[in-house]
Amino acid sequence: MRNTLLRNKELPTFFGEVQQKGERLLANFTQNQNELPTLFYQHPNGQLWQGNSIEWLKSLDSESVDLIFADPPYNIKKADWDTFESQEEYIKFSMQWIEQAAKVLKPTGTLYICGFSEILADLKHPATKYFKGCRWIIWNYKNKANLGSDWGRSHESILHFRKTKNFTFNIDEIRIPYSEHTLKYPSHPQAETSQYGNGKNGNHLWEPNQFGAKPKDVIEIPQDIIEVPTTCNGMHEKTPHPTQKPEELLRKIILASSNIGDIVLDPFCGSGTTPVCAEQLQRKWMSCDLSPEYLDWAVHRLDIVENWSIEKWIKYDFENQKRRNSIR
Repeated sequence: MRNTLLRNKELPTFFGEVQQKGERLLANFTQNQNELPTLFYQHPNGQLWQGNSIEWLKSLDSESVDLIFADPPYNIKKADWDTFESQEEYIKFSMQWIEQAAKVLKPTGTLYICGFSEILADLKHPATKYFKGCRWIIWNYKNKANLGSDWGRSHESILHFRKTKNFTFNIDEIRIPYSEHTLKYPSHPQAETSQYGNGKNGNHLWEPNQFGAKPKDVIEIPQDIIEVPTTCNGMHEKTPHPTQKPEELLRKIILASSNIGDIVLDPFCGSGTTPVCAEQLQRKWMSCDLSPEYLDWAVHRLDIVENWSIEKWIKYDFENQKRRNSIR
């Protein structure tokens, strides 16, 4: 069963004139990594900046941002921006931007960092000094072929750093479909020895929540990576970016860790998945990237964001996950 909600592909027009939602400013295609960032795109709900992300973060007010999602370089030589002289230099670079990210987060804010487990393992301990807690989330995908001669990669990790213990987390916004077994037997009493019964609710009749099951720290959604074309064909959000993350992943994180009107920030926004999803979910957004080409793709995606309700976006992702479960 296909999802019947249709997505925009072209810029909207009015009497033949293209209707852009924001203003694209002059891009500096010769900018190097040491120059100060410049405003690339101004939108009623946010901004895209071009330039050095660390310098950009330094320019922002302290405790002014509610949520940061970062998909930084991994130091795996994907491109010039993903190449460092050594892992030590990469860790040094990472601590610089993480320190600045912690500075701009509000006390209720959180920072998500996406990466391979073996990369994030080098960052978790030194970054912990800037936060009061951290959870290690597994993003599992089942649609990436093993084209090498080693263990096939079927996941990436996401570190969820919390600025304080009083952080925003909306569990009901990110519930997931129940299994077929649970739905087959939707109501049943709990034994006193069960984890739910906890020795005192043995006569309680458990029933499934109308919005689905609580989320786990393993997130199973499809991946959108351009180097495996067969996994990308047909995906609405696909761009040529080499490490693009899927919108469904970002919508889940934004729903979980921010509220309507909150400011969502991405210091390495690439082709714009984070600001696009923040725009979809009625958040404010601020993003930066070194590449004007990537930012061009982001602008196009922002200009065609559908005017859907948040409930419609939740339904869109929920139905997609149900469809995937039904064919496995």
